Amino acid sequence: MVPTVMMGIDPGSHATGFAFLSLTGNRASVLGYGVIRAQKNKELIFRIGHIVEELEKLIAKYKPSAFCMEKAFFAKNANSALILGHIRGAVMLLGFRHNLTFSEKDPRSVKLAVTGSGAASKEQVANMMSRLLGIQNMDCPLDASDALAIAWAGLF
Repeated sequence: MVPTVMMGIDPGSHATGFAFLSLTGNRASVLGYGVIRAQKNKELIFRIGHIVEELEKLIAKYKPSAFCMEKAFFAKNANSALILGHIRGAVMLLGFRHNLTFSEKDPRSVKLAVTGSGAASKEQVANMMSRLLGIQNMDCPLDASDALAIAWAGLF
């Protein structure tokens, strides 16, 4: 049985969480996860370029067949929402260029899939991902644990 590899993305202009999960049968295993950090003092085009370049390397390494990204949510700050839209668009184009199947999940449905509650905190999500994936002493930024949860929700 050929495993399915899912890339999970928690997009951000300064910190983009990523995760790669492999699904064989009904068992998910972690291939890799972390955060791509873009320098805050750089112009947006350079931050987007850095995020895309790093994701290109990760896609080449883990060879996903699909990716799931967190849906944009309503933001009070229109400029922040616009910047997030640019990041999401660049990641979507990257997925398209690599012929990856695309899905997106809203934050509430990701939390529901992982914890059973759509109102769970980021810390609760991280704790549950550690349990579900058997990650001992998971010490990572919440952007990375969110990406793990997004990948999980994309698989299941």
